[in-house]
Amino acid sequence: TPTSLVLDGALRGCQLAETVARSAAFDSVHDQLCSPGRISVGTDDCPRPPLRVSPAQEYANHASAGSLIGAAATLLVKHDGSEAAEAVLAGSPKAARYGPAVFHAVLSAALARTGVLVRDPERLRQLEMAGTVVLHPSALRAEDGTADPWAEPVLDAARRAGLRVVVVGDPALEDVTGLADEVVDARRPLDDVVYGLRRDEDEGVVVTVARARSADDHDVLAGLRGSDIAVALTDRDGAVVWGADILALHGLPDVWRVLTAVPAAR
Repeated sequence: TPTSLVLDGALRGCQLAETVARSAAFDSVHDQLCSPGRISVGTDDCPRPPLRVSPAQEYANHASAGSLIGAAATLLVKHDGSEAAEAVLAGSPKAARYGPAVFHAVLSAALARTGVLVRDPERLRQLEMAGTVVLHPSALRAEDGTADPWAEPVLDAARRAGLRVVVVGDPALEDVTGLADEVVDARRPLDDVVYGLRRDEDEGVVVTVARARSADDHDVLAGLRGSDIAVALTDRDGAVVWGADILALHGLPDVWRVLTAVPAAR
């Protein structure tokens, strides 16, 4: 139908703009990220958590199945192929399919234009189901070891988005950790914290924010791999974690941008 063609064209246009923006963003920082002296952590074969099905996707799947059943019944009873086709089109959940896809394409392009590298757009789509953000001290500390000036705005953005804020304890961050919903013992491995939260269905999608410094930073890397959305800070001495879903080249300001998008993503 004309409406379907227009919607499909709009979606393809947004996805093309997203691809161009992401490519341009990567090209602009290629030399910075891929320089010989830059510490990088390659991808590995460790499995990531499966993608969760959003309510919109679940509705779309059920609606599509229902329309197919209705079309089959129409064809059996009336033996009319055109009416069966109309039943399929009528039951097609256009809003549930096109709406989220267009929004996340626009969001990914907008993030790319600010220098945030989205490595996995499918993981970014999980943002609409985000329920918890885990902040590792490596992401919250400034170069002098004190709290980063952006730490409090990031926690504030998370709380405004309705996220449960979990921070790994650090004596140097007491002023910041007081704003968190939960402070976990620093001796507890980050991946154990993340897996524990993911096992609780009420926690929703878990976003983990951390800054790995090398391939030997096993605790941080395991925590990032175990999260639904992995945000790796690559500013200052942060290693480029190619297996992360989002690379925050400017540090916490990029994390703030991602978290402020959560309410709109829902």
